[in-house]
Amino acid sequence: AIHEALEQLARESPQQSEIVKLRYFVGLEHAEIAEALGISEATVRRHWAYARSWLYAELKSSLMR
Repeated sequence: AIHEALEQLARESPQQSEIVKLRYFVGLEHAEIAEALGISEATVRRHWAYARSWLYAELKSSLMR
């Protein structure tokens, strides 16, 4: 389910998907992600918060089906 949710997020927002992968799977900190992607740390934090809540809602929804 997580794989499918990440693929859907990647279609809708590739940058947010990349942030999730770098944060969750690689273990980078916000500042490291910002540097790697060439964006501000504030943007990383915003995108991370959105993607995290989006994934939670998507996974919860898929479990209810």
